[in-house]
Amino acid sequence: MSTLKTRVTLGVILFAVFFGVMSLDVMFSTDIGFGCIAMVAAGMGLYEFYTIAGKCGFRPFRVAGIGIGIWLFVSYWVSIHGDAGAESQFFRKDIVLVLIFLLLLLQAVTRGAKDAIKNISVTVFGIFYVPFLLGFAIALRHFPNGTCVVIMALLVSKFGDIGGYLLGRKYGKHKLARSISPNKTVEGACFSVISSILVAVIFNSIPQTRVISLPWSVLFGAVVGSFAILGDLAESLIKRDANVKDSGNLVPSFGGVLDIIDCLLVSLPVTYYFLLFFKLI
Repeated sequence: MSTLKTRVTLGVILFAVFFGVMSLDVMFSTDIGFGCIAMVAAGMGLYEFYTIAGKCGFRPFRVAGIGIGIWLFVSYWVSIHGDAGAESQFFRKDIVLVLIFLLLLLQAVTRGAKDAIKNISVTVFGIFYVPFLLGFAIALRHFPNGTCVVIMALLVSKFGDIGGYLLGRKYGKHKLARSISPNKTVEGACFSVISSILVAVIFNSIPQTRVISLPWSVLFGAVVGSFAILGDLAESLIKRDANVKDSGNLVPSFGGVLDIIDCLLVSLPVTYYFLLFFKLI
């Protein structure tokens, strides 16, 4: 099976599983299924990030970093059900103190002074980059009509990526960021943003799924679609530094979990602040 056919087949399966879980959550008025998917993705994505960092000569505290990252994620998930709602803080002061002291203690006891700054810094950055940014998915899920908000952000981001990939392969001529991602083109990026706008407009044209008005859908698709491209490029930058093609090999033709969620790590926070800034929620 060709790479493109494999990507399409597995993409359909992944979307079907995700929407199946979301449907069950809606049916039982819960967010457990969605939260578990996001939590597992955060943990696996962080593991892959630490693996990439290791290939660059860093020695992150993997077990501690993943454990604290999941702890932060779950703590936020639980707190968001309380009175504070989607405004709950991801980085609570008590957990941040534990994070800092634990990493300093681990460094001092197990590795001494050598590369202390690098080891601790890359461990903390990984927590910011994956669990923290992915935590915005939980915040969006608890907006009014949150299920549709999450699905809209997901479709705009991923279908923009798909549109850019398919049309960029055929029509792309001018390199977008040669030193970071040689296969990405300016034409592909334009097709990606156009695809994102179309998806946003179509999604909000359906009364049952409408989140924002059609005029706002155009701007939403353009903004979120553009930042989704930056999310993809950000992960490519990290992989390029480590000289690796994929973050992992969990999903054939896609790579690892981080390769699947890379654009979402930027587009989800942008969706959150876009809706709040323009008072659309």
